[in-house]
Amino acid sequence: MSLFRAEGLVKRFGGLLATDHVSLAVEAGEIHALIGPNGAGKSTLVNLISGLLPADAGRIVLDGVELTALTPHARTRAGLARCFQISSVFRNDSVRDNLLLAVQAQAGSSFRCLSRRDAEHALQERAEALAQRTGLAEVLERNAGTLAHGLQKRLDLALALAARPRLLLLDEPMAGMNVEEKQDMSRFILDVNDEYGTTIVLIEHDMGVVMDISD
Repeated sequence: MSLFRAEGLVKRFGGLLATDHVSLAVEAGEIHALIGPNGAGKSTLVNLISGLLPADAGRIVLDGVELTALTPHARTRAGLARCFQISSVFRNDSVRDNLLLAVQAQAGSSFRCLSRRDAEHALQERAEALAQRTGLAEVLERNAGTLAHGLQKRLDLALALAARPRLLLLDEPMAGMNVEEKQDMSRFILDVNDEYGTTIVLIEHDMGVVMDISD
């Protein structure tokens, strides 16, 4: 059985039929690309999968668990994570603090009131391990807003990986990148897929990237 299935997804905006009974299946460990011109309904489909939009019809199943009626954060708990086209990082905080917040959220606990942040050894270790595995160790103390665009996108992806997702949705991960940054991000996505075993569904307009990394 496929890791992820969308069955007959329908979304209407008034008289506009944005997704017309869309069905797809994604196998575990696969990198699956959604392609098409602007207005084709790609982002609407990803919004339906991630829960930002309710489906008018159809169902969504991840690893045998039906997600259709779940909220976005409940879908994250069930193993789904998402990165947006515009990076969603805390720009005024350090890379370390960004990662600490992400691993703390995944752990389901809060930093203890009035305790020193550096006393949270388990969370610190997880944040530093995530930085090592995602190539961010050298910029841990930098404010996220000062990073180059490609590194901000990498941090954004690292924040999603902190949730240990089974399925990762990427909305135009190469947007705004130069050729070198695209090559770096392509390698990073392949490494994530290989090392973490994360199944990935991505929207991408760069057909060279699509042909290079998708199954």
